[in-house]
Amino acid sequence: MLATARHLYNGKAAAPEPTFNPNYRYLRVVTGGQAVFMVLGYIDQRPEGAVEVWYSGSGEVVRLLDGRLVGTTGLSTDWREVRLSDPPGWSQADARTYVRERDMMPGYRFGIRDRIVQTPIAPPPQVALAGTAASSLRWYEERSTSRPASAALPPARFGVSQAGGTPRVVYSEQCISNDLCMSFEQWTPSSPAPVAAASAGT
Repeated sequence: MLATARHLYNGKAAAPEPTFNPNYRYLRVVTGGQAVFMVLGYIDQRPEGAVEVWYSGSGEVVRLLDGRLVGTTGLSTDWREVRLSDPPGWSQADARTYVRERDMMPGYRFGIRDRIVQTPIAPPPQVALAGTAASSLRWYEERSTSRPASAALPPARFGVSQAGGTPRVVYSEQCISNDLCMSFEQWTPSSPAPVAAASAGT
């Protein structure tokens, strides 16, 4: 569905921007200064909510639940399974706390427990946003303390759009490990420029 010529996270040159199909939804993923595009394969309806399942052209999979990373497949480090305990929504004006449990591969690290604090923050000065202005979004940071402590991750940041009256994460920066961090941006391809009609008699 999506022509991505390079492996998503192996440090090679970024894939060229694909020819977008208006029938699909896209996710712009940036890691290590390189951008690739993923396509929404399907929505997995679970008791905890709708999980978006995104695919790269070479088979990597990213799963997002309300903007939060809840699973990956095919990366150098994968979150095979993630369980969130009553995560707060994106309309809070004060700090909120919830618990995440995750299973990681390789290494068979199961049941890593993160206590996460979500806090509203000012728009950050430097982000990898390409399709909208950071100042137009409401921002949150999520910091965690982990058991075991060796599994602790850098803070995550989320940019939330209020368009349409329903808060929706359109951009985030999240880490799977200390050396595998990425940003995710809901991507709306620009419309192609109209082709001028040929002059009569040409």
